[in-house]
Amino acid sequence: MIDFHTHILPNQVDNIIKRFGNDEVFKEMFDGSKETSDFSKLLKNMSKHNISKSVILGYGWTNFEVLKMSNDYNLDCSKNNNRLIPFCSVNPKFGKKSNDELERCVSLGAKGIGEIHPSVQKLEMTDYEIWKDTMQIALNSNLPISIHCSEPVGHIYPGKGNVELSKMYEFIKLFPENKIILSHWGGGLFFYELMKEVKELSQNVYYDTAATSYLYNKDIFDISIKIIGAEKILFGSDFPILNPSRVLSEIKNIGADNIQKLTSSNAKFLLGLN
Repeated sequence: MIDFHTHILPNQVDNIIKRFGNDEVFKEMFDGSKETSDFSKLLKNMSKHNISKSVILGYGWTNFEVLKMSNDYNLDCSKNNNRLIPFCSVNPKFGKKSNDELERCVSLGAKGIGEIHPSVQKLEMTDYEIWKDTMQIALNSNLPISIHCSEPVGHIYPGKGNVELSKMYEFIKLFPENKIILSHWGGGLFFYELMKEVKELSQNVYYDTAATSYLYNKDIFDISIKIIGAEKILFGSDFPILNPSRVLSEIKNIGADNIQKLTSSNAKFLLGLN
């Protein structure tokens, strides 16, 4: 199994802030907690749940030094353990610095971009000029990009954000050839693939299951498979926020073939893994 949505950081938040400076992510996502989950905790949890590999995502950083530190940590951890698949953080607002950092990470083995957090990073998803360089590098390198999405209704929680589904749809329209992963079921955007034009446009769009148990009841798996097909869904736990066992227990009745797609073959296809 491959967990497509996990996060790791070194040390504790206070130590990171002391060394590299503060970042909006800490205020928005950690909700007063000073604890972080490093790679050793992730590996231990993976072994407990028979997960072979995990994609380690970055966060939606607003401080370039913290962003670079996070990228270095993901790359170094994956270099020392092939069970970890590194994605890298970017922030297009940094312009050339962000592009150079992305190309550096690609050269060092990054397998994808993200997790972008438009609300925290205050990124306008419909602004082609802001995104064109990032998306062109991603396309040239055949890298998927993971983007945090927000549910337009429901309870408020740390890091939920306020990404409008209409703007995410416009973003997909701007870059239909790119592989785009919409986290947290795309904030519900997949429901609109019942519309023919949305489905046609979203051929390269995938949805991960991160934080499912916190957001939806287990019926979402049967419903989503009927709407978009199991081949467009990626098992992701959102560790350390949620334990993989929660999602795994909820997909056990969707059929062996569908489980295989969600937990393994879709990820392998998207990442180009044998």
